[in-house]
Amino acid sequence: MPGRSRARTRAPLVATLDRDQAMDEAFRLLSRRSRSEAEIATELSERGASRTTVGRVLGRLRSLGYIDDQKLAAEWTERWKERGFGVLRIQAELRNSGIAEAIVERVRLGEREERGRAREILARRFSAAELRDRRGMARAARFLAGRGFTPEVIDSLFEVWE
Repeated sequence: MPGRSRARTRAPLVATLDRDQAMDEAFRLLSRRSRSEAEIATELSERGASRTTVGRVLGRLRSLGYIDDQKLAAEWTERWKERGFGVLRIQAELRNSGIAEAIVERVRLGEREERGRAREILARRFSAAELRDRRGMARAARFLAGRGFTPEVIDSLFEVWE
């Protein structure tokens, strides 16, 4: 029907991927962008690779240095920080990518650094006039919360204006 969006679903695979095919598929996935182990495992499984094959492929990719969730988390953290996101949003994005919780929990940003970035984002996004009244401050606080800044950082920015 026109105007209706359809969820994209993959047809179930009948054929299974052998180790070489799974390795080729993993390299194809990695050629587009860095991926977590969980993302590669999911993609290979959906394409018909057995659990054993997936495990072997991941082990080989790890030994070759093509996948490293710790390094990936550090790279993505820096990229998201540059885009103006706070620690809560960065951690959520890492979790969504299948990064292990132990690695996600190690992602910490200094409160001073985070406060400085939040202040810069406010200055770019809102005029001083918009931040003078409670309505404008509330709007700015919601904006920062949506970007993943902690309540403590947000509160510390608005204490000055109260």
